[in-house]
Amino acid sequence: MNGISVIIVTFNNEETIKNCLGSIFLNSPGVEVIVVDNNSNDRTVDIIKGFRDKVILLQPGENLGFSKANNLGVDRAKLDFLIFLNPDTEVLQKSGLEKLREALVDNPDFGLLGPKLVYPNNEQQKSVRNLPTIARAFKEYILGIKGSYDFYLPDCESVCEVESVVGACMITRRDIFKKAERFDEKFFLYFEDLDLCRKVRNLGFKVGFYPEVKIKHYEGASGKGQKTNKLLHQSAKRFHGVLEYYLIQIIIRIGNRIHG
Repeated sequence: MNGISVIIVTFNNEETIKNCLGSIFLNSPGVEVIVVDNNSNDRTVDIIKGFRDKVILLQPGENLGFSKANNLGVDRAKLDFLIFLNPDTEVLQKSGLEKLREALVDNPDFGLLGPKLVYPNNEQQKSVRNLPTIARAFKEYILGIKGSYDFYLPDCESVCEVESVVGACMITRRDIFKKAERFDEKFFLYFEDLDLCRKVRNLGFKVGFYPEVKIKHYEGASGKGQKTNKLLHQSAKRFHGVLEYYLIQIIIRIGNRIHG
């Protein structure tokens, strides 16, 4: 079916989930919404249940992590286009999610797209980056070439190719997601978006940035209550491999000393 299934993974998001869901039903009421709750211990589930039959709520009874919970949501989804959306986001435009789908349909050489992310003050977030490597860390931190390794703002007005987009909001097709072997569940939190972008590119599809759709993102709220720093470094080691991870860390430390 040529519709959109939105998958949202929650964990203690009582402060943001109501506005997130409300913005979807206000601006894109025709989509299917599936929320997988990773065993929240605040009011998150009660708030979700307040939307009644508008939301399919899955409660596995434990914290599965971001990747596994999203995969569970996909298993329940019925439609052909998958949007992975963080619970600390808000859809700002009428038919915003449908416009993301139309952009993917109109650009069949692209297998995954991310919209423009903005902070609550409407300032644009740096939401794309090149796939991180030792060479790119060297360019950024030793040679001072900005945007080589870290996040940057793309300079485009319509769909443009990038190497990866932030997982706060991304759209792909179900068949591509399946061919990419879904989210790798070895990533509990962080780097699963980079890994999926890399796999989509390895299939021969482009990854794109679509600035005509804007999503508000309260950056960092999705990881609230979790050991984010520890999980970030664990996932980085899994993404790069241990040797490359430590070499990159050394390059970053040297670069910070050089450039102060």
